[in-house]
Amino acid sequence: MKLKIKIIGTIISLVCLILVGYSTAYGILLPYSPVIVGFEKKTYKMATIYYHKGYNLPPLEEIDTLIEENESNHDLKYKRNVDIILCESDREKKRITGSLTRAQSFFLFGRVVVSRKLQDEAVAHEKPFGMYLQHELSHSLTHQNLSLLRTFTFPAWLDEGLAVYSSDQFGKAGYFNQQEVSAYLSKGFFYHPNWWPQPLHKAPIESKEFELKNKYYFIYSEYGCIVSDLINTYGRNRFIDYYHHLLKNKENEKIFQSSFGISFYDYLNEFKKRMISKSS
Repeated sequence: MKLKIKIIGTIISLVCLILVGYSTAYGILLPYSPVIVGFEKKTYKMATIYYHKGYNLPPLEEIDTLIEENESNHDLKYKRNVDIILCESDREKKRITGSLTRAQSFFLFGRVVVSRKLQDEAVAHEKPFGMYLQHELSHSLTHQNLSLLRTFTFPAWLDEGLAVYSSDQFGKAGYFNQQEVSAYLSKGFFYHPNWWPQPLHKAPIESKEFELKNKYYFIYSEYGCIVSDLINTYGRNRFIDYYHHLLKNKENEKIFQSSFGISFYDYLNEFKKRMISKSS
């Protein structure tokens, strides 16, 4: 009986080991793997590009410039060169990330995974590749400067809003410009920052009930507007100080009050008033 249990335990351990090994090399653990296998590699000053041989590469000559611009915009340094993985198909993107979004950044190493769709759009000059890459590089910079524990509590709205603002996505590739955001706010549309789920948390019911065409384009643009408003209203230095403090401390309400002299709740009401006044 003991021998049978031991054999079963050994088989289960081997199966788990195989699954983890496969996921690390080819599946959803690849973005967190110490090494990346199965790709060709092209090295730049501040980034390493992983790609499949034989595929047309999107324009990457500006990668170092984009990274340097992000460091300047965030007043923060990358802790390591950025790994950018270019998928050969959207099927591969789905296998690696579990998602079909155009691009994603991942915590721990701050790696960026880019779909085949976005690469093809870039080669065909259909989508602004640099803009999407700049957005993900903003996430990468933030993720590289977060502890693993802090990654799960850092305000998701700020992460997205800063990425939209720093990549200047307003009014481009489907994203709402600030005037359009103002117009929808005046109609009563507002996606509260607390509705955007943190990692490992489910979206609240308010998020699911929020109905608007191109919903996510609006949400990202709204959060970009919040970042823009904070900078314009209180100054870049105070915003950067707030952002940097949040990288180390999860007390958003307390830090927000200390940084801007107003509660987050009251600020959001003032933000909506300022934005709505622009649409009238």
